[in-house]
Amino acid sequence: MHDFQQAYEKIIGDIEEKNNQKAGLLKEIGQIETNLKRKKALQEKLKTFNNREKYLKAVRSDVENLEDMYMRLRADLRTRNIDALDRLLNEIFSFMYTNNAYSHIQLDTDYELTIYEKDGTPLEPKLLSGGERAIFNLVLRCAIYRLLSEGLAGGEYRNEMPPLIMDEPTVFLDRGHVHQLLKLIDLMRDMGVGQILIVSHDETLIDSADNVFEVQKDPTTNISSIIAQ
Repeated sequence: MHDFQQAYEKIIGDIEEKNNQKAGLLKEIGQIETNLKRKKALQEKLKTFNNREKYLKAVRSDVENLEDMYMRLRADLRTRNIDALDRLLNEIFSFMYTNNAYSHIQLDTDYELTIYEKDGTPLEPKLLSGGERAIFNLVLRCAIYRLLSEGLAGGEYRNEMPPLIMDEPTVFLDRGHVHQLLKLIDLMRDMGVGQILIVSHDETLIDSADNVFEVQKDPTTNISSIIAQ
């Protein structure tokens, strides 16, 4: 009987030990399953990040290609604009400038102007006289206007071209160049400029205008008004 009791107690002890081992194994299994789920979730995140990385690399490559294309296009357009503006400058300069001292104007890639004398000597615009600078200013403004208008009108001069505005254009001009300015205005009209607005006190320009509006200021109220002449 005593041996039976010892055997029974041993079996009970073994069962309890096995149950403890089983509980420990179940706990480890639970931890492993939890780790496997976390690993799977991390693998999904890693896959998402990898796909995101590939997408961003593709976007970066596209941006770099677009930037490169933009830089090449800008350089090409800049060259075309400079060439076109240089051509227009010299066309209007030849028409406008009556003095035989200068041969042509040259525009560099930084839009800096150089005037060349007949013997080929380069001259900076700041060395010109006041009248000559006024002429070159008019030439430059009209050339830029023509260049912009060609772009707005698709390369053709049309009636919907924007107004050309000149503010006291005859300042520093002698009488001969004032008459050349009148011819330049007519030339711009022939090119399709629908409206040319000129602010001036020069009677020659006023007399040649199609419509004249005078700004008068009331000395009492200090209010200005525009009166058609």
